[in-house]
Amino acid sequence: MNVRVFSGCAALLFTTTAQGQACLGLASLETRPMNVSVSARFADGVTGGGARFGFGTARAFGGVSGAMVKADGVSGTTKGASVDGGLSFNMGEKKQAMLCPVASVEYLKAPDFDDGEGGTITSSATGASAGLAGGGLFNTSSSVSFIPSAAVSAAYQRVSVSDGQNSATDSETYGILSGGLSFVFSPSLLVRPFISVPFGLDGSNDPLYGVGVSFAFGKR
Repeated sequence: MNVRVFSGCAALLFTTTAQGQACLGLASLETRPMNVSVSARFADGVTGGGARFGFGTARAFGGVSGAMVKADGVSGTTKGASVDGGLSFNMGEKKQAMLCPVASVEYLKAPDFDDGEGGTITSSATGASAGLAGGGLFNTSSSVSFIPSAAVSAAYQRVSVSDGQNSATDSETYGILSGGLSFVFSPSLLVRPFISVPFGLDGSNDPLYGVGVSFAFGKR
């Protein structure tokens, strides 16, 4: 699996990490300090899904995520895990908008495959990303509120491939632009369609589309 495919999988897995507050599309952690999010994600030649457990306060937040990705032409699935964190800063007179510096680290393991000569080739990747996210809660006269959000991040990924005797590494730095619109049905439930566009990758920079559901719980 080359670095472009791994980078596409990483974008699919971790585009929506660090979603602790409205700045990235989730309900505030001020009154409900925990949330669980599940999502399905689709890009050209790649499909996947994952889950994230988030926690924190109105100011600082973090989360742990796991996901699985299937790439066309690759037998088996790529599995990944990540840890993220960030800080929230209220903006504006009514303090409904937020700006959040966010960061994450991740690890991906691709499926092993036969090299055709009786050996096995293994590949994995480690990466990190950091950026800024912004968004805010907008109440309406109906029972549904909205959280528009957007983010820009810089990402780095290092891919390692080994056949048991020889190994090679490759790395790439790229960016990710993402945005979404959350439909808030209650303080505990929201649905969020989103889009993410990587840029600066060698080869394809195809957009990612997805939809997630988030459940908030716990008490202060």
